[in-house]
Amino acid sequence: MHFFSSLLLAASIVASAHARALETRQSPSVSSWMSAEEPIARSSIFRNIGSSGEFAKDADAGAVIASPSTDSPNYYYQWVRDEAITFKYLLNQYINGNSSLEPLLKQYVSESDKLQRTTNPSGSYQGAGIGEPKFNVDGTAFTGSWGRPQTDGPAIRATVLTKFATMLLDAGETSYVTTYLYDGQLPSNSVIKNDLEYVSHYWTTNGFDLWEEVSGQHFFNYMVQQRALTEGAELATRLGDTGAATYYNQQAAAIKAALPNFWSSSYGYLISTIGTSRDGLDCGTLLGVLHGNGARGFGVYEASSDEALVTLQAMVNSMTPLYSINSASGSPGVAIGRYPADVYNGVGTSQGNPWFICTFTVAELLYTAINQFAAAGQITVTSTTLSFFQQFLSSVTAGTYSSNSNTYATIVAGLKNYADSFIAVGQLHAANNGSLSEEFQRSSGYMVGARDLTWSYGSFLTTKAARDGATAF
Repeated sequence: MHFFSSLLLAASIVASAHARALETRQSPSVSSWMSAEEPIARSSIFRNIGSSGEFAKDADAGAVIASPSTDSPNYYYQWVRDEAITFKYLLNQYINGNSSLEPLLKQYVSESDKLQRTTNPSGSYQGAGIGEPKFNVDGTAFTGSWGRPQTDGPAIRATVLTKFATMLLDAGETSYVTTYLYDGQLPSNSVIKNDLEYVSHYWTTNGFDLWEEVSGQHFFNYMVQQRALTEGAELATRLGDTGAATYYNQQAAAIKAALPNFWSSSYGYLISTIGTSRDGLDCGTLLGVLHGNGARGFGVYEASSDEALVTLQAMVNSMTPLYSINSASGSPGVAIGRYPADVYNGVGTSQGNPWFICTFTVAELLYTAINQFAAAGQITVTSTTLSFFQQFLSSVTAGTYSSNSNTYATIVAGLKNYADSFIAVGQLHAANNGSLSEEFQRSSGYMVGARDLTWSYGSFLTTKAARDGATAF
């Protein structure tokens, strides 16, 4: 398939043609496609990183453009959250032995410091300005109207750089860490310390969600904030900033205590935002589970938890009838959008579409759950998750099943096939050359929205890693 910025054919004609294409298109297996797509996705990320990236020549070194698209829509900016998520993937590559990435990671540190010091509409340095979500590619402030502040970006950035700092300390680079990353001073002149101070003092403040549409208190934000503060407290302790460590741990505990407020007993799933007029189902919740835990987990709504699995299934159930491509002949699975009431069509507002990020995220959470079950050596089926697991074994009852049981093997095989079906959806709607946009149209399946979206590639890569059994830090 090829990229179209708009659809010129009537929806009914396009949908019919798409259905015929689904019936006749011969595709490689999910495993084969993912292996072929991996180097494409990785190189596509580097094309979007300044200043050496093909699509980001005029961007600062260490800056990540969201997309090369400069019109309809214009995504040629750097977002703090998207940038941090991209470097989270790159740091995983560094952790796994790609030492050549260290200079790029240090460029990211420098660019982060520059953004923190840039006075912007959210505020100034060492204060509310840390919550500014979006900057021009040269690091100057974006002064147009926008959904600000956004309190998630500083938390994810702190998580990435805290892990990087720990690795540098282990390698003996203490001077670099205490100069640029964590100086233990107030006011601070270091990136991690400023982010942690912001998160610890502003987490109760209303901010916009990761889709930049709703102001309030959000599950995604809370999840990444509690993780950042918990890991940040460990770094602070290691560097002798024990008073700050105590405070960060106190705030992390307070966030964790507030997270159960996002469980809706009436809906039977985790809601995305406290007090929203929506039904609360949102891909951002699944992203919060993934980014708020990582490999170590924090005992709060991990991928294998009852709450995460039933929320995922509620999301899939809501999306199944929403998009006509899901019922097209030959459709391999369910395409997933941001939330059921979405109206953003990639350029303006009408009807929302499925996103590659969200479709892959459902798969990534399922693969991650499989990995967690394997690590635990068992699956526990409860009254909450019974109907979820009965999709894979109709006769299963509540109980705990060890990894050497036939019940466990059958459920895991079903989970794997289920996860693969979401990858197959992304495979079907990606371009033949492997490029991924932001969205694909709900009735035609053709890609729409920002082209070569960095986060789409990153989401694919982390999903493949989870499928391969790897655990992100």
